Amino acid sequence: MNVSDAPSTDERFRRLFDAHHRELHAYCLRRLPVEDANEAASDIFLVAWRRSEDVPEGDHARLWLYGVARNVVRNWQRSGRRQLRLVAKSGASIMTTTDGPEVQVIRSEEHDEVTAAIGALRELDQEVVRLKIWEGLPNEAVGTILGISDRAVEAR
Repeated sequence: MNVSDAPSTDERFRRLFDAHHRELHAYCLRRLPVEDANEAASDIFLVAWRRSEDVPEGDHARLWLYGVARNVVRNWQRSGRRQLRLVAKSGASIMTTTDGPEVQVIRSEEHDEVTAAIGALRELDQEVVRLKIWEGLPNEAVGTILGISDRAVEAR
């Protein structure tokens, strides 16, 4: 491939976004409220844009994005907990919004028991289950994202 045949950064990013935005947005929706999930999904691709030279090619790009998504979601979750602590300290009330229909489908009553069971696991074990079951990733991919061996994924 000639240098002139190589896709531009814009084209490469557009392909990356088109190929993975939907699944990474769903990843965020399963872990955050809708408004936060939308912002988190945007943050994932902002990181990908800023670090475009670090994004690997092929399926490795998908795993790299899941690693970024995990960090972004964890940051959003920490921010949410900080906000709740600040509100509690101030004695103020926080406005709550009703989740839209897309969240009601994802988090329906029939999944409450499963969500509670997953929530009882250690944090790393929770993420293994979520990546394997919710995201449908194989052990090798889960291990790559979490920085653990395939055997550790299987054991969890």
